[in-house]
Amino acid sequence: MHEITPEFYMSKYGLTSHYWLVRAMTYLERIRMNFADHVITITEPIQDLLIGRGLPRAKSTVIMNAADEAMFGVEPPAPDAPAADPQKFVMMYHGTLTRIYGLDIAIEAFRLAHREMPGAELWILGFGPDEDYLKRLTEEHGLTSKVRMLGAVTADKVPGWLHKCDVGILPMRRDVFLDFAFPNKLSEFIITGTPVLVSRLRTIRHYFSDAALAFAAPNDPADLARQMVRMYGQPEQRARNAARAREEYAPIRWDVMKDRYLRLVDAIVDPAPVLEPRWTTEPL
Repeated sequence: MHEITPEFYMSKYGLTSHYWLVRAMTYLERIRMNFADHVITITEPIQDLLIGRGLPRAKSTVIMNAADEAMFGVEPPAPDAPAADPQKFVMMYHGTLTRIYGLDIAIEAFRLAHREMPGAELWILGFGPDEDYLKRLTEEHGLTSKVRMLGAVTADKVPGWLHKCDVGILPMRRDVFLDFAFPNKLSEFIITGTPVLVSRLRTIRHYFSDAALAFAAPNDPADLARQMVRMYGQPEQRARNAARAREEYAPIRWDVMKDRYLRLVDAIVDPAPVLEPRWTTEPL
């Protein structure tokens, strides 16, 4: 169950839980879960949501989408990335440029905060449907020298870029679907030891404390701006946050998830248990 489809449709099309299509998706979801021998979910809050819809807890396992530390745990060369400048304070986002990730909120927050942060820059890596809009917004606010739209980079170069920034920023919007999101970008920042400023969303808050991440109110440029200024002025706190985030990430890192998945597969394919037949062969 990679996505919670009813909530996805509610978010994407602005539907309520009572709309017929959402109710149909919920019904189909229940049929799929009943049919399956076992259900893999991707976070504990999503597992709890599905249990509330009738999924037996014993029939489900959480295997999270975690980043491969072998790729992100060391600093590979990134020839396209600007050299680190101790006079600068760089906040960076990397990924798809689309509305759900709240980059327009980040630009508005930076407009409010940048005068209190000499040398601060906001780097945005990636491409997507909002790219032109974000460029126009940057120009309208007179921030083209401070908000840098750096375009797409290949996956193998992302770790090198992450090591060039002071803070990772994930200003995701909140809605009925995104409140359950756990972006891979968060794992990547944590693995590289980068302190993270992120929206206070349900699933992220489930796994991380205020001592690990800097949380901002979702959809709120003013609060995001305040958190930017706070992180800018507290380098020692940033280091403590990054270290604590690594500690709190340890139980859900990829090695743990990989081992859990392999053990689950072994348990399912092991022919030793005698399983009851799913359907009767007696004549009707």
